[in-house]
Amino acid sequence: MKVLTKEQSEFYKDQGYLIIENFLRPAELQLLLGELDRLVEEKARNLSKDEGGFNLEKKQTGEEINSFRGEPVGQGILRKIQEITAYSPVFRDFVHGDKMLDLVEDLIGDTIYYHSSKLMFKPAHHGAAKPWHQDYAYWASTKPEQVTCWMALDEATPENGCMQLIPGSHKWGLIKHYKEELQIDLKNVPQDKVKIAPMKPGSILVFHVLMLHYSAPNTSDKGRRALIADYDPNPRLSKLGFSEDLLLRLHGRKPTAEEVATHRGEVLTPA
Repeated sequence: MKVLTKEQSEFYKDQGYLIIENFLRPAELQLLLGELDRLVEEKARNLSKDEGGFNLEKKQTGEEINSFRGEPVGQGILRKIQEITAYSPVFRDFVHGDKMLDLVEDLIGDTIYYHSSKLMFKPAHHGAAKPWHQDYAYWASTKPEQVTCWMALDEATPENGCMQLIPGSHKWGLIKHYKEELQIDLKNVPQDKVKIAPMKPGSILVFHVLMLHYSAPNTSDKGRRALIADYDPNPRLSKLGFSEDLLLRLHGRKPTAEEVATHRGEVLTPA
């Protein structure tokens, strides 16, 4: 193991998640925050509608949560930057870099494909809830072996929408999801088993693709930003959406350019 202790690895396998405090050094955190501020100022400050991977926070009506539809709450108030690595070399180098991959290797093995990435915002007073769901519902035709890395860039608290999850729920299989904002019926969420996971900036939460999780609306005056990166030990078809697969590690080492090209060809032209 490169990062985790035996006890941490066993906890992840049993509970389906793990929180590592102070995963980022202060200088690493400031580098990402500075790059994010630059990107938002350059690309999103004057947006009045969704454009490319930049999605604005939408007004919510009644009890129905839908982040895809509706009127933006305001100009430049973001909900998400999908595929953050496509817009920023700084974030790409970090998501593809050894610090993340050493951790991921301990979780899913020594062959690692980049799956997807995003920067999630919960703007103060406006950030909507993300209903209870499993990430696997979004790509259920693949093998359920991915890992999600959720990194707090701001302090994440119960008031501004920190993560909540059900320990051990990765063992339940895929639960039926419904509605455009994929979610599960609340009757399938045992509230007595919910773990609320506040986190300090620079800490990271890793969880299995079948983990049930949720984040509440931001009712505070402090925004909550988080970097999410997903990794997979298996290739998948790029036509399934999200980004094109990219081989980042092969048998515990950085693959050659030829190996990357070969594996990419296998993904794009399956037998």
